[in-house]
Amino acid sequence: MGAQRAGKSGRDIVAYFAGHLANLANGNDALGDAEEIVVVKPFHLYERVRRLLTVNRRYSEGLVGAWAYPPPDGVEEAADFYFDRVLDRPIAARRGEPTSADNLAALVATRAAGPVAPAAKDELLSTWKALVGGPARRRRFRETSELFEFSNRILKCLDAANRPYAETLRLGLCPKEWLAGDDAARVNTLKAANGFLKALKAKMGDKLGRRPSDEELEAAFAAAPVPGAKTGRDFAATPLGAAIVARVAGQDQTYLLSFESVEATQAAELSDEADGPLMTHDEAAPYLDAAVAAGAIAPPERDLLAAIMAGRTLGEALGESLFLRRRVKADFEGDVAAYVEDLSARTARFVVAAAARP
Repeated sequence: MGAQRAGKSGRDIVAYFAGHLANLANGNDALGDAEEIVVVKPFHLYERVRRLLTVNRRYSEGLVGAWAYPPPDGVEEAADFYFDRVLDRPIAARRGEPTSADNLAALVATRAAGPVAPAAKDELLSTWKALVGGPARRRRFRETSELFEFSNRILKCLDAANRPYAETLRLGLCPKEWLAGDDAARVNTLKAANGFLKALKAKMGDKLGRRPSDEELEAAFAAAPVPGAKTGRDFAATPLGAAIVARVAGQDQTYLLSFESVEATQAAELSDEADGPLMTHDEAAPYLDAAVAAGAIAPPERDLLAAIMAGRTLGEALGESLFLRRRVKADFEGDVAAYVEDLSARTARFVVAAAARP
C-alpha cells in the first residue's frame, strides 16, 4: 500500500463508503435530478458495490485491505469476503432494542412508492438486507438533509458490522484466515490483541524484524493482557498470538508493509462508542469557503463538492465546469476517479485541520 494513500484516517474511509452506498442506492449515479423514483434491483446494486470495492483503490486498500490476502487470492476475492463478512453480516440486537440495521430498514420503508413485502419476524438484518430488502420502487432522497440521514444510518450499520474485520486488518493479518468458520476470532479478543501488539512494539523499542524475547512478551502482556491466556508466552503459543509474533518478526507475507501503513487503514481510529452524525451540508459550507480562501481547493472545486453533497451526480456537476474538465484532462490524464480522490483528500486534510483549531 503506497504511502501516498496512507494519510486518510480510518473513519473517513468508512464514512466515505457509507456515503457512496447511499448515493448508489438512491440512484444518484444514473438518474437525473428531476427523476423522483428509483427502482432498486439487488443484483445490479451488488455489481456496482462490488466494482467499487475492487476498482477504487481507496476502498480496495484502506477498507477491504486486499494487501493482507496472500496469493492466490486477490482484490476480487478480498472484496467478496468483505461483502460477506461486513455488508451481509447480521447485526445483533442489544437488550431488545432495534439494531442499526433495523433503523436503516425502517428509513428505507418510509420511501415506498409501491408494494412492500412483509418483513420476516425475528430475523437479524445485515446492512445489505436493510438496504435491498425493502420496497423496490422508492421515492428518492431529494433533500440534502434526507440524504445525509440515509448515509448516517448506513454508517451506523458499518460501525457495528465492520469492527471484527477492521481489528483483524489492524493486526496486519488476513481477515479470511481469522474470521471464517466456527473458530473465528472474537472481536474482544482481536481488540485485546491489538492492545498487546501496541505494547509489544513499545517494549521492543519499535525495532522490529526480530522475534521478541520472553521478557518483552511478558512485559507487553502485563501492560495489555489478552483474554484466555495467563502469560505472554501462553498467548504467543496460541494461533493468533503466534501469527502476531511472526508478523513482528518479519516472517509473514505482509511484513513488507510498514505498521504505519497498516494503521492508516480503516481500523486506525476505531472508537468503542458510535461517533456522532456526519457533517451536514450547512455545516460543511463554511469549511469549503475557508478551503478556497486558503488555496486548498479552487472555487469550481468547492462548487463541485457542494453539488455532490446536494445529491447531484458527479457527471452532471463536472459537465457544467470547463475548468474542472480541463484540469481532469491536463493533470489526471482524464482519470475522473483519481481527480475526485485527490480533491477529497485535499479537502479532508483542510477540514480536519480547521476543525481541530480552537
